[in-house]
Order: sequence, then C-alpha cells, then structure tokens
Amino acid sequence: MSHDLARMTPQEIVETGLQVLGPDRGTVLVEARETVNLRWANSSLTTNGLASSQQVHVVAHPSVGGGLGSGTASGVVTERADLEDLVARARAAALGGGAAQDEAPPAPAITDAAWEEPPAHSGPEALAPVSALLGEILPVADVTHFGYAEHDVTTSYLGTTGGVRRRHLQPAARFELCGKSPDRTRSSWTSRAGRDFSALDLTGSSQEIRRGLAAQARHVDVSPGRHRVLLSPSAAADLLVYLLWSAGALDAVEGHSAFSAGEGRTLVGQQVSEAPFWLRSDPGAQGLQCADHVRSTTSGPLSSAFDAGLPLGPTDWIAQGQVRALLTTRRSARLSGLADTPFVDNLQAGVDELTGSLDDVAARIGDGLVVTCLWYIREVDARSLLLTGLTRDGVYVVRGGEIVGAAGNFRFNESPLGMLRRIADAGTPVDCLPREWGDWFTRTRIAPLAIDGFNLSTRSEAV
Repeated sequence: MSHDLARMTPQEIVETGLQVLGPDRGTVLVEARETVNLRWANSSLTTNGLASSQQVHVVAHPSVGGGLGSGTASGVVTERADLEDLVARARAAALGGGAAQDEAPPAPAITDAAWEEPPAHSGPEALAPVSALLGEILPVADVTHFGYAEHDVTTSYLGTTGGVRRRHLQPAARFELCGKSPDRTRSSWTSRAGRDFSALDLTGSSQEIRRGLAAQARHVDVSPGRHRVLLSPSAAADLLVYLLWSAGALDAVEGHSAFSAGEGRTLVGQQVSEAPFWLRSDPGAQGLQCADHVRSTTSGPLSSAFDAGLPLGPTDWIAQGQVRALLTTRRSARLSGLADTPFVDNLQAGVDELTGSLDDVAARIGDGLVVTCLWYIREVDARSLLLTGLTRDGVYVVRGGEIVGAAGNFRFNESPLGMLRRIADAGTPVDCLPREWGDWFTRTRIAPLAIDGFNLSTRSEAV
C-alpha cells in the first residue's frame, strides 16, 4: 500500500489509520465533500463557487486505569505523517481524560457492498435548473430578488478496529428565494430542499414570492398577544428540529430538560398532545434518505464515540400525541431504562387524518395569522423548552378563511413542546427547509401546524 496519502483513496486512509492505531481500539472517519453554489442580491448574481474538501477524524480508545479512554482528533491529511499526528493527538487526549463513562462494546462488524466505490462528485451542472429560473426572474423590474442555492455531495467512509466498514453518500440541494418590493417595504421568502434541484418545483417558488408581496400590499394592524397562528412547514420545522435536539435521554433523567418527569423519570409514555400528533425519523424515508448507521466521533449527552457503526432504523419520537422515545446513546439508554434510539438525520411530522395544503388549513382556521418563517431562535429556558425569536418576510392575516392582508413582524416566546397541546389543525407533511437551522438540518418533511394561543409577545421592526 502506498504511503503517499495525497494519492490515497479514502478507503486506504481508513485502513492506514486503523493500522497506525496499533493495539488500541478506535475509529477512522473520512468525509469527502464537494459543494457548488450560487448567490444573488439586488437581482444580480454576486458569487458562485465550487469547493472540495476532505476531513479525517480519528478516535482512539486506549486502555487507561479503570477501562478505556476516548479521544478524538480531526484534520486534513496530505501525508502519512499527518495521519500519525492525528492518531497521536487522539491517543493523548484519551489518556489525559481518564476512563470514559460511555464505554461500550464495539459495533458489529459489517462491510457495505459499496465500500470500495470512490467519492461522488458535484459540479456546475447540478445548478442548471436554478440558473434557468434566475434567467427568467432576475431581469423583471417590479421585484428585486435575493437568494442562495447550494448543491452538496458528501461521501463518508467509516472504519473501526472492530471490523465496521460503512460508506454513505449524502446529496443535498438547498434553495432560498427572497423577493422585495422596489421601495423595500415588503419582503417575501420561500425555499426548497431535497437531494437534487431537478426534482424541486423552483418555478412555483417564484409564484409564491409574487403572491406574498401582493398580499402585503394591504397592511392590517394586529396587536401583540396570543393568537391562533398557522405555522408554515418551514416555521414548524425550525421549532420541531429544536425540540428533537432537546430530547436527550440523559438530560431528561438528570432533570435538566423539558422531557424530565422528575426523580430520574422521563416523559416517555406520557401524552404531550391531545391531537394524534406524530414526530418520526427514518433513514430510509424516500427523498429524505440519510445515514443508516451512527457516525459519532465525539461523546456528549446526545452521542457516543463508542457507538460508531451501530445500525439506525425508523424511530417514532412521538406517536398519537404520546412521547415514545428520546435521543440515546447506549449509556444513556441503560441509565434511563429506555430503548436505544440514537439520532437520525431527518425528521417528519404531522397529525393523523389531517391533510391539506397551507392554503387549505388557512381556509379552515377561520381567523388567525399565517407565519412564513422564523429566525434568530434562541433558548430562554431549557426546563420548559421556552424559545424566543422573530418572524420574518410575511405574517399574513386570515379573516373568514381568506388572507386579507399582512401584519408587521413579531418577537415570539413559545415552547415547541408546549405548543403541541394547542394544535388546532394541520395539513399534509411536505418537504421543506428550516430557515434558521438550514445550515445544519435540511431533511425535513413537516405539516403546516395551526397553534392556538401562540405567543407573539412584542412587535418587531424587521421587514
């Protein structure tokens, strides 16, 4: 085997890294990524780029007093010396940290059939549908367009000293479009997310922008307070993604989260919604496919480096309005007495037997407000999962089931767990892009959710 790692394949890097670990147990993860993007502002293209990178993560589990240590080091590898340095740094971190509390047996040995395949590629051709749309809408003078499009392909190779050899290919297409009136008093936003731009309805996004701007031509004064609010799939996704990130079993058992029931107990088995609401992750969900194995290289409340390579499957976090599972590592599952249900990198949500588009649900709610998207979301109180943030780019007023105009923007103070008890209606889950968390979480299929008593606490000057 060649030791010139600049010319080594990811598979060879994995095998060499495991060899350098010697008698120590450990993991090597190689992530090869290619990204192509476009950005536009003031109806003109501003930047475009094509980038490729390869990051290597080494985890060492050497023997220490009382068990095994755990240390991780990450970096760019261009020669064998770089890999040896990563192993040495990971081993030093493990030895300095003492015995790991989350030590667990190695994941079962498995080799993917696609293990030997090379990394996948992206390129400017992936953006062709976006370029075609921009060619149509940017020259139009009555709307000023802003936005961003990105196609990313990440191929990961995970190997362990226990015999795991897993390859995962993750394509992701992300599109955001914002339109503003010439005087900048009105602003409308929409987005798309998927695996490939050719499968996304980009033309429809332009139509949504124009419809939003037209609705904003009439201002309707709405006072802050608790309102019936219809959250778009994007807005609902931002809140539910944060709910998932906050659903760690260890924090719940220790009493630090909204999923704690006190005295070491959790909300698993308890009703959190009278509606038959469901929240689910599934690595095999069509169009939302993600890694079907754990790729953790660090340990914390939601992950364990010892779990690398464990298989992942469909998980019902909430079903029929009842909490069914929390995020676990093997250690936190043992401490909590819960099933081992690690994080899965997608999310779906809806309410049984409730269907329809955002417009359909708006027509059913009678009077209320439609919130397009949220941003600047921050946690106020972990124990109640109280979040705060701002609405942006369109809060539409519904009267008698019809949109009659737009209100200004608001700051909100709301708990995504608490709001589940106030679900008034819901539509059909659709693929969407969370605006706030879109840099980290793009695979969401979420229903529009109508929430009674949603707390729009104060006005915001954002457009």
